[in-house]
Amino acid sequence: MDNGRVKKEIVDIEYDKVYTFYNNRKAKYDRDNPYILTMLQDKNPNLVKKRNTYEWNKLHPLMNIDKNSKILDVACGIGRWSDAITEDINEYCGIDFSEELISIAVERNKNLKNRTFLVGSVNHLTQILENAKKGKFDKVLVFGICVYLNEKDIRSMFSQIESMCCKNALICIREPVGINERLTLKDFYSQDLEVEYNSIYRTRIELENIFDETLLKKGFSIVNEGFLFEDTDLNNRKETSQYYYILQR
Repeated sequence: MDNGRVKKEIVDIEYDKVYTFYNNRKAKYDRDNPYILTMLQDKNPNLVKKRNTYEWNKLHPLMNIDKNSKILDVACGIGRWSDAITEDINEYCGIDFSEELISIAVERNKNLKNRTFLVGSVNHLTQILENAKKGKFDKVLVFGICVYLNEKDIRSMFSQIESMCCKNALICIREPVGINERLTLKDFYSQDLEVEYNSIYRTRIELENIFDETLLKKGFSIVNEGFLFEDTDLNNRKETSQYYYILQR
């Protein structure tokens, strides 16, 4: 391990450190630029706004959202994608393990109908949704959670997501991936964030193997995919890049 950077090797990260990191992010909340909280570009606030707008414009049209849509937002943070969904929908349910982020999401969405925010780990996704008496969903958003899950748990998450999907459903996944190889940051001190950071950047092949073992064998197919930012100015990392998948059945 080189200064908290592990290449190629599969190593686990500690969830309690990720949990503490995100709960502490509440101190960074800025009403004028709220998404800096979860987009993790503390020293480049203008990039946060550009990336957010670009992502909305790129991915939102691919989701086919309408008045009947029941949307599950996994690891919703402060409800960034709740803001993007301006259509009259049947239901939106966001879930996140950080009580602090969910408290902000609830406050920001208090005047919107059909919006629910739940606190809980994706490791217990189905139980949390069943306890909240939620039914099946036809749209699922998975943005930026895979990098915080170890091997066993990422497979469990996708299996649980599949079990909560309607017969006909669409899953939109957007994750940072290792461009050339797997990279794990384990207790890595980030100069940008000025704190230790933990995350796992899998390659596209690794992610697709996980899809094979979970979603694809349950009838889903990858119908669209690609690097999110065609404009290289929007990607300020050399070893990782944002990639998206649209899966449908």
